[in-house]
Amino acid sequence: MKIELVVALCQKKEIKWLDYGLESILEKTKHEINTTLYLSRCTDSLFSECSKLAEKYNINFEPRGDNSPTHYVNESKHKGFDINNSDCVVNIQPDTFFLKKNVFDSVMNEASEYFNSRYFVCVSSDHPDDSLPLGITIHSKLGWEKIGCHDINFYPHAGDEVDYHRRCYLSYGLDPEDKEYYQKFFDGKTTPPWTHRIRNKDFLHVGRPWHAEDLRLYTPRHIDYAMQTFFECVLHGRWAQYYIQKWGGHSGLEEFIRPFNDENNSLKIGWEECENPYQNEHDFVSLRGQII
Repeated sequence: MKIELVVALCQKKEIKWLDYGLESILEKTKHEINTTLYLSRCTDSLFSECSKLAEKYNINFEPRGDNSPTHYVNESKHKGFDINNSDCVVNIQPDTFFLKKNVFDSVMNEASEYFNSRYFVCVSSDHPDDSLPLGITIHSKLGWEKIGCHDINFYPHAGDEVDYHRRCYLSYGLDPEDKEYYQKFFDGKTTPPWTHRIRNKDFLHVGRPWHAEDLRLYTPRHIDYAMQTFFECVLHGRWAQYYIQKWGGHSGLEEFIRPFNDENNSLKIGWEECENPYQNEHDFVSLRGQII
């Protein structure tokens, strides 16, 4: 199988986890994998350590420093599907890894059974509380053809998963008037019909809260509280404002079935228009480039 693998990193503590994660994937795999490490935030120490990691695994290294992980995934989909003719594009979180080195290929083999019927496949642990955002997303060509890019106006990425969910729901031909059915997937645990979910006992997502009691895996810091406050007070307010403009209401209360209630707007965002998907028809002031 030909795989385009992408991961974005922005914190020093993620480097050791990612080292473990890349080893658990790349050391034993029989698949042809083209891996790219994007550095979202550039400092001298992060650049140096990530350069060493890229050299160790002989992978592509893109030190962007523009805090645009949503765009990195879009770029990787374009590169994987349109240029390299990959079978799938795999987006991994830097704090994820497999506990055994022979697991990744079996996961990919299961995922491949759904490439012709699902837009993407998610991989999580088998912990009952494991919910969105999940550790690994495996994008299919079908999803690329039907949905295309993520909307980068959700910067850095807050709110994108809600927007992507809505576009998938509508594109998959499901009833927009059935609010009960639409909302049942918001818990992050119920699998939508356009998705297949793989729960694997040998997969670990270190940054998730159920690991907090084990200080070998997760050490709470004051910055975590600051980041949570920033998300709730700044990022959430911004993405919610844009989402309402785009869909005519909060998630679960949307009134539009086309972005900005314009029948000329597609549910798909093509690579060619991903930098400005709706031609500035909204009055939303983006945070792009302002949060590094």
